[in-house]
Amino acid sequence: MCATFAAAALAAFAALPASAAGLPAVATEDPGRVAAGGCQVEGWYQHASGANALLSNPACSETAAPRLGGNLTALQRSKEGNWGLGAAAKISDAAWRYGPARWGLKVSTYTQRLAEMSRFELDNATVLGLATFTLPSDMSLRLNFGPRYHTPTGQTSTLLNAAVLWALDDRLSLAGEMQSSDRASTVQSLGTNWWLVPGRLGMKLSAGRTIGAPDSTTYSFQLNWHLLDRSPARR
Repeated sequence: MCATFAAAALAAFAALPASAAGLPAVATEDPGRVAAGGCQVEGWYQHASGANALLSNPACSETAAPRLGGNLTALQRSKEGNWGLGAAAKISDAAWRYGPARWGLKVSTYTQRLAEMSRFELDNATVLGLATFTLPSDMSLRLNFGPRYHTPTGQTSTLLNAAVLWALDDRLSLAGEMQSSDRASTVQSLGTNWWLVPGRLGMKLSAGRTIGAPDSTTYSFQLNWHLLDRSPARR
């Protein structure tokens, strides 16, 4: 199974146009995102066809085992006038291992304010199992799998996200990602992660597209600031 998903995620690299090569930040999560007992602050700008977005995302994690982490996400789409707030909790433990894999669980919700309706609405709630597999040659494979309930339609979809990360050295890594759902088109992306200050301040550039959707290319620029030192490799 590991090899199958690795091949699928690597295929996302080849399928992207040459203009996207070398450029997305990975949305597929690792079970241990934040240094134990520390916090990180993320901020990024995203540009897509017909919409711009400014986002921020503070996250913290406790030191006790099993570790419980949480984060908030604020979003504004400047051309649509919508904005929202997301909240998530993630639990993981260093003892949660099976062979080369580390495991975790994430629960999240997202509420948005629709400009045309002038009111708040719960958009979705998601439960994801998280896994990271250690691969040869300083590579790793992340898998996220689980259901998402979409409140406006009352439908539940199944999400499967896969990402392959390759650490070229302690400061620079490349990533390819595939985000899929049984009720939506697959999104492919490529990106880089560069530590400006190793373990403290990182920068990501990304580009992605939705398969079968013309003019769906999305670009993003992201900064990550960790309040506690964090190992740069494979992060």
